[in-house]
Amino acid sequence: MRNIKLDGAMWIALTLTVAVASGCGEPGQVKVYPVKGKITFDGKAMVGGGAISFVPTAGQSGKTAGGEIKSDGTYELRTYKDGDGSMTGEFRVVISQVVAKEPPKTNDGEAPAAATSAVSEADHIPAIYSDHQNSPLTTKVEPKPANVIDFNLQRSAGPPPQTGAG
Repeated sequence: MRNIKLDGAMWIALTLTVAVASGCGEPGQVKVYPVKGKITFDGKAMVGGGAISFVPTAGQSGKTAGGEIKSDGTYELRTYKDGDGSMTGEFRVVISQVVAKEPPKTNDGEAPAAATSAVSEADHIPAIYSDHQNSPLTTKVEPKPANVIDFNLQRSAGPPPQTGAG
């Protein structure tokens, strides 16, 4: 048997070939696809920002994807790292809204300040959207380079389920 010596360039090429062939993911990680979109409430960007998560409904195994909803209503999902997206499949969509700001810090011995409202009552989304089992929002993530999925939340949320535009 012959010993093979690899110079720096050959070693890098071999490492990249192995990484590409193995998919570069950690063992046990499912493949994910980019997902982003915009959350509106009665046609306007959801006020206050918040959080969004895609909860699997078809029994697929893998990690639930989630993301921050920014003040302009946009979001981008993350499963393993920022912006990587979600596994494929069908999901119940859970949306939580930030409606109060944390009170300012107080010095030791001072009474804590009260939280302040960040969102007017008129701009609060219905609580049903943050219910992991009963949110009327559902969507599907497909194995494609970009899934753009927008949701328009309604004041009168309820059945039938609303499906995100993919």
